[in-house]
Amino acid sequence: MADQFSDREWFAVVVKPGRNEEVHKRFEDQGYRSFRPLCLTERRNREKGRMETVLRPLFDRYQFVGVHPEQPFSPIQNTIGVAFVVRGQGHIPLRVSPLVLRRVASRFNEDGVVDLRPAQPVAGPMVDWELGDMLEVIDGPFRDFSAVLVEWADKRREMARVLVNIFGRTTPVEMRTGGLRPSSSSRSAA
Repeated sequence: MADQFSDREWFAVVVKPGRNEEVHKRFEDQGYRSFRPLCLTERRNREKGRMETVLRPLFDRYQFVGVHPEQPFSPIQNTIGVAFVVRGQGHIPLRVSPLVLRRVASRFNEDGVVDLRPAQPVAGPMVDWELGDMLEVIDGPFRDFSAVLVEWADKRREMARVLVNIFGRTTPVEMRTGGLRPSSSSRSAA
């Protein structure tokens, strides 16, 4: 399957605050391929007192850069606005699988963004999960990922704070309990 992810090796970079657009353009200008998924979310406008839809990066301050085998790597880490390249064991730049990026891209709507707005503000089910339970994400951009329940975000247990393993790192995410279900192994090994 030939797509935008096939002919390159992909790496994650962390961008300095407020420089996402600038870094994206600089990568493209240098001949690299840049992938920075965007999402639609809702937030409360304090001045107007109502919810509004905002477009923001799906992974705040993270971008993915595709490097062709003949391209040098050093300009990536030296690009203005890049804080650092995500590195693994031995300080080697961590490769991101094209399969993972395709999985993120498969969540895009017709406008090329991930829509995280709730379909309707319906109360989620009251659940009897306990802290440390292993869960499976069944809705949203992290669908099919495993998660560990670490905290309830509200008293009615409609929102949960979970740890999701994304790109080899454990990331805290707050999500509706309606988008989660118990996994086959109920308790976390950690």
